[in-house]
Amino acid sequence: MYNAGGFLFMDTKFSGQKFVRDSSWLRRNDDSDHIGLQVYISGRNRCENGGTDFVLDTNGVYAVNLGYEVDASCSDAEVLSIILPRDRVIADLPALGEARGLIFDGDTTSGKLLSGFFHLLRTTMPGTSASDAPVLTESLMGLLRALVTAGDPSSMEAQSGVLTALQRYIDQNLGDPGLGVERICAHFRMSRATLYRILKTQGGVRDYIQRRRLMLVFKALAAPGNIERGVFDIALEYGFVNAGHFSTRFRDHFGMSPSEAREAARSHAMHGNVLFKGGDESGLSDVEIMQRWSRELGATSRRAAPVTS
Repeated sequence: MYNAGGFLFMDTKFSGQKFVRDSSWLRRNDDSDHIGLQVYISGRNRCENGGTDFVLDTNGVYAVNLGYEVDASCSDAEVLSIILPRDRVIADLPALGEARGLIFDGDTTSGKLLSGFFHLLRTTMPGTSASDAPVLTESLMGLLRALVTAGDPSSMEAQSGVLTALQRYIDQNLGDPGLGVERICAHFRMSRATLYRILKTQGGVRDYIQRRRLMLVFKALAAPGNIERGVFDIALEYGFVNAGHFSTRFRDHFGMSPSEAREAARSHAMHGNVLFKGGDESGLSDVEIMQRWSRELGATSRRAAPVTS
C-alpha cells in the first residue's frame, strides 16, 4: 500500500474471503466513508453495496462506496485499488460521490485509459519518492475529472437516482412519527454521514422532512374534501404529534396559522375554485406552489370584490 497524499494505492493478492461492513461498523466508523476504485487483474467479487448488487471482475473499473454497507464474497483475486478521501471527492469529483458498481466498462476508451493508469501506478509506485506524490495526485484527479466530464460513468445518474429514491421514501413515510435519520439509514443501508451529505443541498435531513410534512398538511388543508376536518387531525396523518409545535412550525414556514390557511382555502372553495388540482403541481418547488396559491387567492379576492358606484 502506498500513500500518495491525495489518495492511497493498494496492490493486493489474497485467497477467497468475505468482506462485511455492516450498520454497526458504520456507526462506529462514521468518518471512514471513502470511495474505492478497483481494477481486478484476476478473480471475481460478488458484492452488495448499499442495496446495489454487482459483480467486480476483470472487465472494467468498479467503485465500492464505503459510505454504505458492504457484504461481499470474493474468490482468490489480484486487485489494484485506489482509495479516494471523501472530502477530495466532494470537492473535485462530486459525480462520483454516490458511485457503486461498474463506472467504466473495460471495452470503452475511458475504461482502458483509467485501467492503464492503475497499471502505471503499479510499476512506478515502488520507485517513487515522497516529493513526487503531488504530481501523482494531480495526474489522477485530472484524468478522473476529464473522464467524468466526458459523461461515461454511471455514477452521475446514480447520484441523482439516490436523491430521488430518498425523497420518494421520505414522502411515503411522512405519516410515521419515527421517521428520521436512523430509520432512513437502516432502509438504504448507508451511513449517517452519507445521508447528511446527500440531503445537504435540501437543507439537511430534519429540515427536509419537516418542510415536506408542512407542505403536505398545507395542501390537505386546502383540499375541498378536508374542509370540515379538524386541522390537527390532518396534521397527525403527516407525523406531527404535538399541536402547539405543529402550529408554531406552520406559522414560521408559511407566515400564517393553520386556521388562517384553512379559512383562505374555504373562501376559495366557496367561489368554485380548487387549489392543488390533483397532480398539476408536480415538479414545482414548495416556493413555486405557494406563489401560485397566493396568486390564485388574490385572483379570487378580486373577483369577489363588490362593485361600487
